[in-house]
Amino acid sequence: MTPIPQAIAWTLIHFCWQAAAIAAVYRLISAANARRSSQARYLVSLSALLLMLGAAVVTFAWELRTHAAVPSTTATAENLRASIAADLPRSTAPGLLVAAQQQAPAHVTIACLLPWIDALWLIGVFALSVRSLGGWWYLRRLRLASTIEAPVSVSAAFQRISKILGLSRAITLRLSTAIDSPMTMGTLRAIVLLPLSAITLLGPDELEVVLVHELAHVHRADFFWNILQTIAETLFFFHPAVWWLSARIRHERELCCDDLALQICPNPIVYAHALVHLEEQRSRHLRFAMALDGHQSHATLLTRIARILGEPMTRIPSRRLLPFSLAAACAGLVVILLPVPHLLASLNPKPQSNLAPAIIAAPVIAPAIATEVAIQIAKPSPAQRASTTPEPAPAAEPQSDDKAAPSARPHSDYIDQMKAAGYDVDLDKLIAMKIQNVTPEYAQAMSQAGFGKLSADDLIACKIQGVTPDAIVEMRKQGLEINNIHDAISFRIFQVTPEFVSGMKAAGFDSLTSKQLLAMRVQGVTPEYARTLKQKFPGVTADDLVKARIFRIDDEFIAQAARHGFTNLPFDKLVRLRISGILDDESAK
Repeated sequence: MTPIPQAIAWTLIHFCWQAAAIAAVYRLISAANARRSSQARYLVSLSALLLMLGAAVVTFAWELRTHAAVPSTTATAENLRASIAADLPRSTAPGLLVAAQQQAPAHVTIACLLPWIDALWLIGVFALSVRSLGGWWYLRRLRLASTIEAPVSVSAAFQRISKILGLSRAITLRLSTAIDSPMTMGTLRAIVLLPLSAITLLGPDELEVVLVHELAHVHRADFFWNILQTIAETLFFFHPAVWWLSARIRHERELCCDDLALQICPNPIVYAHALVHLEEQRSRHLRFAMALDGHQSHATLLTRIARILGEPMTRIPSRRLLPFSLAAACAGLVVILLPVPHLLASLNPKPQSNLAPAIIAAPVIAPAIATEVAIQIAKPSPAQRASTTPEPAPAAEPQSDDKAAPSARPHSDYIDQMKAAGYDVDLDKLIAMKIQNVTPEYAQAMSQAGFGKLSADDLIACKIQGVTPDAIVEMRKQGLEINNIHDAISFRIFQVTPEFVSGMKAAGFDSLTSKQLLAMRVQGVTPEYARTLKQKFPGVTADDLVKARIFRIDDEFIAQAARHGFTNLPFDKLVRLRISGILDDESAK
């Protein structure tokens, strides 16, 4: 092998333990910095990734220099034994000759694996490079195809936020029908793309905080660092620690942009609403682009929303290790053992062409070293096993809450209070209740309104529609029949107010049931309409009012019937006349 492929192979081998060690140190530092700002945690994680890349570059330079000065060791075991025997004097003892030849197989075995390591690595790099180039090509097409300009009001808010963030260069804002989540791409010529649905789905305040988040990515040059992450993932795809650390970087990056967005638009509920609405529209991820959801899972996004709402949940939800990650970890443990003889040789380098004089000068030490190295490779001690095979991703299996330190344990007063109130529900419902400002006091007050303890969904619906215990009491005073909480919610949705009930009573319609009141509001019956119809048809009932609106029995139809000789008809015959369509046919003629 030439020096460059040898250097690459040995760099990959050493990177297994180097990246694992860096990841282990980072895990300890991140645990100590759990209460620090998101920017501080982001810088620590990014520094760990840069340290991994730096270690690989330094190792490659060292290996290239070493292998350029030392002849290639890819000869077979028999050729290497023959070369050693040729270098020794003819008077060398046979036992010493055998001891010298026994040092060859370990180096030859490792050297035979180097081409395979390079080949497998090149295959993996090629596959991930094709994927990355495909993503870049799609983003370029997406950028060229996005020609829809944003509305004037949105563009004005975009320019105003750019000035607040101190962005002097021109940044383009476009709408696109091909995406379902806002995203930012480019460094020098940055462009922010908004899905067309965001203009209609989000309110002005929600749209503004989304623009702040996307411009925060431009302000922080996140697109450049994201490309660097992609390069690291491509080059060192075989190491689980790289993927784990890269995921942490992306998570902390989104938290940094969240914090910056909340500094400019300090309403967390508006921001949480925007994230929830856009999460419902999400269907795909583009790794090169910087998206509002951060290319994260639903559970991680829920963690961001909880944090925005004031719930300090800094841990990323744990996932089960994929089979690929387990296989890569096992392969890494095996590969870590390979560089032991090479490392010992680098600590005390001796040119292989001078093996004979070295063995003659120390006929006893050379066989002893060979035997000791062989024993260490075959039976590593527990201490050596722990020092040479650190876990590459110690945070993949986070400690349980019972074993975690009290300072690192996530705490939420709101969650504790809601659980104490009897609402031990999942995180989705807790976040929804927090967004709608459902407090423990509100839940307790609603439970005393006569319907018992309400479910989380009923509490959320009541809060959205403004159903309160006082409103329920007022409805009952007006004679409304409220059999359950859903009747109260329906009254609020269709605006069955005490004023409406009073107006219907004044129009001559007393003792109306809940169903009749809801049917009237759904069909648009007003007290004025009921009073007018009551004057023309004194015997009309509440159900007749609903029929009149359904079949459009109004002054215009009554006048039309009179023109055709249908005067002084009872209400029910007037309805049958409308249903028959006779007058409609006459109008068509």
